[in-house]
Order: sequence, then structure tokens, then C-alpha cells
Amino acid sequence: MTVVGEAPGAWRGRAADAYAGWAAAEARLVREVESALRRAEAEIASGGADLADRLAVIDLPLAVPLGAPPTPVTGARPRSAATRDAENRARLAGDLRRLRGRPLTAGERRELARAEAIDARLRALDGAVDPVTGARVPVLLHEYEPRAFRGDGIVVVAIGDLDAAENVGVLVPGMGTTAGSVGAVTGDALRLYEAARRADPGRSTATLAWIGYDAPSGGAAVARVITRDAADRGAAQLREDLADIAALRAGSDPRIVLFGHSYGAVTAATAGAGGALVGTVDAMVLLGSPGAGPVRSAAELGLPVYVARDSDDPVPAAAGTDPAARGLRRFGIEVGLGTDPAAPSFGATPIDAEGPTGPGAGAHSGYYRPGSPALDAFARILTGGGGGR
Repeated sequence: MTVVGEAPGAWRGRAADAYAGWAAAEARLVREVESALRRAEAEIASGGADLADRLAVIDLPLAVPLGAPPTPVTGARPRSAATRDAENRARLAGDLRRLRGRPLTAGERRELARAEAIDARLRALDGAVDPVTGARVPVLLHEYEPRAFRGDGIVVVAIGDLDAAENVGVLVPGMGTTAGSVGAVTGDALRLYEAARRADPGRSTATLAWIGYDAPSGGAAVARVITRDAADRGAAQLREDLADIAALRAGSDPRIVLFGHSYGAVTAATAGAGGALVGTVDAMVLLGSPGAGPVRSAAELGLPVYVARDSDDPVPAAAGTDPAARGLRRFGIEVGLGTDPAAPSFGATPIDAEGPTGPGAGAHSGYYRPGSPALDAFARILTGGGGGR
């Protein structure tokens, strides 16, 4: 797959120039249409939940996946996280009413199943309590675009008060993640929230389960996961969403830490390449990472970088560059996920991540589990206490 705006590596000369010109024009059109749709959505939402619900029954198939933040309008004040939550919950409720109780196509059945999974997870999370105060934890549906990425969907959920939190952790998941993975990703976000609150009860915290990019999933996942294409596109979306959070919190100075797991680590590192996240993100944690994309050293990111690697985790070991990958590069086909961030030469601070889950897939998915030393380290990093060995 090819990044929009970038000619396939095997193309040269006039063909490459023609492709680049066409892709640039397409990218500009996509941005303009998406910006117009976002402004329209905001105007609809301002008319009240009933109006948004009535218009939600209009089913327009869009080729452009929505989910990136709106293009800023000069002088406009960003919507608060609480306002966005109210708008997105109204849209979710409208989708459920539209899809329930009538004959559905196969695509609509998948859409309904996904909406019901998100709704059920939100209801479960709404019962979460703070481990320090015992008060109910705010749970905010920050992004909801169920038809994005050919139906894989976008859903971003904040655990904690994103409008006021002093510590903000953003979790970027990896291969196989879709909006239907909301239970697993928010579970990790909730455990990190609880660990951070215990680590620093005096500072408020929010964690963000960010299912905001088209991670390799489905039947083509294996073929896609060995390339950086999805990470490149996801990195652009991640930078935009982090900028959106920064705009939301303008005037305050929360500590923001990015946690990239598995292929999400490739996406997170790519987002920060060349120091692109300096001034927005305070630290980055790469866990179970198969590579760092185009980044060859932690110094290139311009911020503190930590790496968690369980020695039983099979994913990083399986991601090494092999002779077949080197051969494909001769033909302009880029495969492989970049430098191993756990290598001493990369320069990241190592985290003790030898978890209790044992060998196999459990080690790869166990970094956020209770009892994992990595989770305690993550909490210290999120709250500014450091977490390296």
C-alpha cells in the first residue's frame, strides 16, 4: 500500500512526477471536504441532540474516513472534551436507534454490532471509581466515527477528566485493532489510570484509548504489518490529534506521555520523527515494539524515550530484517519496521518488563496487566517520577 502523496518506490521519472501531482491534488481535496464536513457537524451538534439524532438517520456512504480533528478556524475556541462527549454519545444513540428493529444489510449488521460493543463498554466504564477518592471516574467518548477505514471505525475514549487532567497518557495500540477492540484498549487505559493515581494521588490524571488510525487488521494484516504504510498514515493522524489536545488545553501545561504498543510503537515513533512532537509530548514509551520506523535513535525524537521489552515477547523477535526484505528494497519496495528501540545503541531508557505471563502471546499483551512491573513503571513515567531500570 502507498502513502497518499508518495509515488510507489519502483516508479521513477515522469511517472513518479505525474503520480505525485495527482496525489497532492487529491490530498488537498480530501482535506477541504473533511474540514467542511467537520464544520457542518459542529453546527448540527450546536442545534441540540434531537437535531443531531434526526439527521443521523441519513446514511451517506463517504469515501473519506472521518476522524481527524477539524481544521482550526481563526478565533474559534476548541470544543471541550465534555462537549465532544455529549455530541458523540448522541450520535452513538442515534446510530443504535437507526439500526435496531429493522432488516439490515450485512454491512449494517457489522455496524450495529460495533455500535453495541462501544455502547456496552461505555456503560461498563461509567461505573469505574477512582482508587484514591472512590469518586466516579469521568469517561468521555472523545471521537466516534464508526464508518471510517472501510468500517473498521475510529473510537477514542478518555478515562478521567481530559479538560483538566494534569497528567495525560495516550495509548496507541497495534496490529489487529479496530473500533471493535474498544474493550481491550480501554481496559489497558483504565489500568494505567488507576496505577497513575496510586503513584501520584496529588495530581489528576486522564488516559486516552486512541483507536484513531487504520492499524493492520483483517485478512491482509500479515501483509500490511511488515510495512510502514499504516504507521506513516497513522502517525499523521496521531500528530493531528495530539495537536487537538494541545489546543483543547491551551493555557494549561499538562504532562502528556505517549505509549505505543506493538505496531502502535512504530506509529508513535514515526509521529515523533525529527522532533515533531517536541513541545506537545513530554515523554514516549515504546512497549513490545517491533521497530521504530524511520527513527534510528532516541535522540532524533528530542524527548525522553523509554522502552519496555519482555524477553518472552515473540513479536519483536519476529520483526527482524531478513534477506527477503533486503532483496525487496532493491526494487524500491520498503518492508521492515526499522531500528529495534530496545537495542542499546538506540539510546532509550529500558524499563523492567519481565512480566508474570510466561512465554507466547501472553507476554506481548501483558504489559498493562496488574502485577506487571512495566505497569508500575508506566505510572511513574506518566506522573513524572521516572521509570527506568
